[in-house]
Amino acid sequence: MDYPEDFQKAVDDLIDNWEGGYEDDPDDPGEETKFGISKRSYPALNIAALTRDEAVAIYYRDFWQKYHLEDKVADPELRAKVFNMGVLMGPITALALAANCPNVAVYRNVCAGHFQAIALKHPAEQKYLKGWLRRAMA
Repeated sequence: MDYPEDFQKAVDDLIDNWEGGYEDDPDDPGEETKFGISKRSYPALNIAALTRDEAVAIYYRDFWQKYHLEDKVADPELRAKVFNMGVLMGPITALALAANCPNVAVYRNVCAGHFQAIALKHPAEQKYLKGWLRRAMA
């Protein structure tokens, strides 16, 4: 399938740099994941057998199109960051945090604050904070 260029660039960055292969961390509330697609969100999906092309199709349908990212976030750089953060924190939260952000630099800081608040509220998730912050600030 031919995807819009900005989506393809965003999803390639997501998969190549942030949401790579198969993971089954018992502490991860998303349960097993591959390419960032979680068993918790897609219980009927065989996560271990998921292909990259299938993951890209899911991201386009269930994240990019469903949440109308092209309509809601005008700046392509900010849109790509909202997409990336949407995979990590959920699209609704990612969009809500972007609502008053004039640019990606402000959005990075807002996301970092969000992750710090999660780590304070849920000490068991503090082990993920360094990675979350690295991703938010990238």
